[in-house]
Formats: sequence, C-alpha cells, structure tokens
Amino acid sequence: MCFGFVGSVMAQQSVAKKSFCDPGKLSAQTGELTFEERACWYEARLTKPSLALRGALVAGFGQWRNNPRVFHESASEFGYRFAVFYARRSAQSAGELLAGYLNHEDPRPHVSREHGTWNRARSALLSVVQTKDADGDTRLALSPIAGAFGSGMVGVACYRMNNSATDGLSRSGIVYGTYFGRALWREFKPDLTTMAFRLLRQKKPY
Repeated sequence: MCFGFVGSVMAQQSVAKKSFCDPGKLSAQTGELTFEERACWYEARLTKPSLALRGALVAGFGQWRNNPRVFHESASEFGYRFAVFYARRSAQSAGELLAGYLNHEDPRPHVSREHGTWNRARSALLSVVQTKDADGDTRLALSPIAGAFGSGMVGVACYRMNNSATDGLSRSGIVYGTYFGRALWREFKPDLTTMAFRLLRQKKPY
C-alpha cells in the first residue's frame, strides 16, 4: 500500500514531462507557477542524486539503531528503509504540491531582503509559517504543514511497528521542524560559504 502510493505520486508528477521541464528556468521566471510547473519543480527535487545519498544515509542510520523497529536486521531491511524514505519524501512533496497550489504558495526558495542577523533569521523562520498573497497580505502557510503531515502519516502506513497515530504525529513534528532549519540554512548559506572560503584561504600555505 505504502509503495503503491509512491508510484501514484510519481505518475502524477510525470505530467510535467509532457512539456519541457527546466527547474532552473522556473527559478528565474516571475509570476505564479502553474500546476504542471509545480509538478516539474517537485519532480526535479525527488530525482536529485543528493536525495538518494541522503536516503542511503538515513536508511543506514536507522538500520544501525533499528529505529523504527523492524523484525530482522538484514540487507533487505536496508532496502526497505530506503524505499520508506522515498515513500515519505514523495508524500511530503505531494502534500506541498497540492496545498501550495490551492493556497497559491510559491515553492521556490527566496532569501529575505532584511539586514542584520536577527532580522534575517526572523524573516526566514516566519517564511515557514506564513505566506503573502498578491496584495501583500499574510496568511497561514499550508504547504509545510501538509508536507510534514503527509510524510509522518505515510511513515505510519509503511512500518509494522512504531506505527501508532502518536508516532505519526511525532514524525510529522520532526519533519515540520526541518522546514525551519532549511529556511535558516537557505538564508545564511551565502554568508557561511564566504566565511568558509576565507578560513580556507587563511590556512592555505604560501
């Protein structure tokens, strides 16, 4: 059931393949994205090699800790955990796609135009919980909520143990928390990258 969901989500997102799908072009263009363009955006996220690497790391860590618990520790269970990771990410993307489209939220990342560390951090954190409409009015951002809930509940469906409603809500809360971490990373990534380059240049022998 849980992996059949992945197939249905990927089939839904393949709508974007009917036309040329270029996520880089979508990042540069202005205006609200169509449903097909949004599907293209999320499809590109799901097919990134970096996501497969992350899935392998998450599956390996879960295998090592045996959490969530499964019946045997074997290579086949590593593959199962890896598949569950993609099932949850597909559900997260589907939740973001549908809620974002209905609530007219832009899935493309944006950095704030604020100045000062505190103001920039505040703006990044607020971007997770609120969104602005065309008139500039703010309202609740539903996309992260739907994405987190979808990921948590699909995790419940995929595991035979640790699959209570409480476990699902706990996983949903953890996923929702990652949106705040990603928002802060996106906001300060240029500064951190510049700082890292400066440190490397200072340590470089002459």
